[in-house]
Amino acid sequence: MVGAALRAPDHGGLLPWRVIEFPVETRTDLAELFAAEKLRRDPIASEEDVQRAREHATHAPAVLAFVVRPQRHPLVPIPEQWLSAGAALGSILSAAHLLGFGAIVLSGERCQDEPLRAALGVASDEILAGFISIGSIAKAPPPAVRPPRDRVWSSWIGASVISH
Repeated sequence: MVGAALRAPDHGGLLPWRVIEFPVETRTDLAELFAAEKLRRDPIASEEDVQRAREHATHAPAVLAFVVRPQRHPLVPIPEQWLSAGAALGSILSAAHLLGFGAIVLSGERCQDEPLRAALGVASDEILAGFISIGSIAKAPPPAVRPPRDRVWSSWIGASVISH
């Protein structure tokens, strides 16, 4: 899966992303980090909500963190590096699905939590984009509602040249 991500376009070879693996033996510690983050964000969270936060670290057979690390470069603008990182993340998810697994990215406020970011070794100039959970699909998701193609597709018909 990471091999597929390494095939994403990467102008300048900057690798503006990285992946953190959480081996099974570290998941209890990760679960406690998730529980503590939940309580910092919501001090009156129910025990069920805190337990659900813990399970995000322990339920899936594989858990990864996806970190974006854009760098100042004279030839590769930051938005292009974000596109590269997004392509890499998409490649990881596609590769997981092609290998017969289910994969989902969980992001949101958890990824902004400074104590959690520090505990994971995410530097101040990096962005914790999300946590990738990979495993078997217990229940197929409902079919996605897709907008009509014309909302994203257009054809350029050429420029009008005005001469004076």
